[in-house]
Amino acid sequence: MEAHYKTKAAVLISPGKIEILEYDMPKVGPKDLLLKVEMVGICGTDIHMVFSPKPFPEEEYVYPLILGHEIVGRIIETGSEAHTVDATGLQLKVGDRVTGIFGGGTPDATHPLLYGWCRGWATHRYVYGDYARIYRLPEELPIEVGVLLEPLSVGIKALERALEPTGPNVLRGMGPGKFVVVQGSGPIGLTIAILAKLCGAIKTVVVGAPGTRLQMCKEFGVDYTLNIDEVKSPEERISKIKELIPEGADIVFEAAGVPEAFAEGLEMVRRGGVYVEVGHFTERGTVHINPYTLCRKDINIYGSWGVGPYGFMLSRRIMEACYKTIPFEKIVTHRFSIEETAKAVETARSGKCMKAVLVPN
Repeated sequence: MEAHYKTKAAVLISPGKIEILEYDMPKVGPKDLLLKVEMVGICGTDIHMVFSPKPFPEEEYVYPLILGHEIVGRIIETGSEAHTVDATGLQLKVGDRVTGIFGGGTPDATHPLLYGWCRGWATHRYVYGDYARIYRLPEELPIEVGVLLEPLSVGIKALERALEPTGPNVLRGMGPGKFVVVQGSGPIGLTIAILAKLCGAIKTVVVGAPGTRLQMCKEFGVDYTLNIDEVKSPEERISKIKELIPEGADIVFEAAGVPEAFAEGLEMVRRGGVYVEVGHFTERGTVHINPYTLCRKDINIYGSWGVGPYGFMLSRRIMEACYKTIPFEKIVTHRFSIEETAKAVETARSGKCMKAVLVPN
């Protein structure tokens, strides 16, 4: 294919090794789109993918590859047969700002810009029309809010899982009047806590670290925080939760991505409560649990994977309705150029930021 654009990308050459390389971007195919990437997030999953040689047991990595799936970009070119509406029916045209789930491409493609489900850590992003779920973003929405639609969608999916066991027993699922504990004070944990409040939770607790992240959680309306750097033993943390919520939490969300948190969180759920595991999108190992705990407490356990079919649509609605009153843009605390990708990854890995993003152009 004829070269069309010079594209700079942060390329994962091997585990832990990122290089900045330049490629020729081919012309856009008839059904496809080309985006100029305006902002892309550094996700916790990205970090595990950078450093683990096999983050997904069922998949084989093909190096080199380009990560980054929390993408906001502008359409700069469309193929003659490309979709003219987004996933919700809104009109699409060159110049629109969009986000979404952009899949497609195989390892036998020309180079890493054309294969894999991420490919956002670059100045441009090729989008295969047959595999894309594109969502147009309102121009008035700050870009720092738009880049959070994917993380917020992950939180929405987790809350959907908590809703499933309601049935005739309204005490089991998510909803007004609930007591909620979130393990993990990163962007996913924070967005889950925000959503829980929007759903009517009257007591929310975030368990995590460092203190700067927990302080931000409080600024977003979280009622209580528990710093694991200060309360170091699981037994003591469980005791602290029981002091705050004597009967135990109606719902506990594990968003820390630490296997040991799973067993700890089960002890924070009340009898008949719900536990949602949303912190492990990569392989992190196993942990010992006592099956007696599950039976004794009659717990409902749900796994939550990625984004549900309506996640982006609902995220966009929430952001449009609330961005003027809920300062979502403050979640983006650190910005880096494409050349600084390795530094951005290390900053996110250290937990010294809430959300690190790349601004490739």
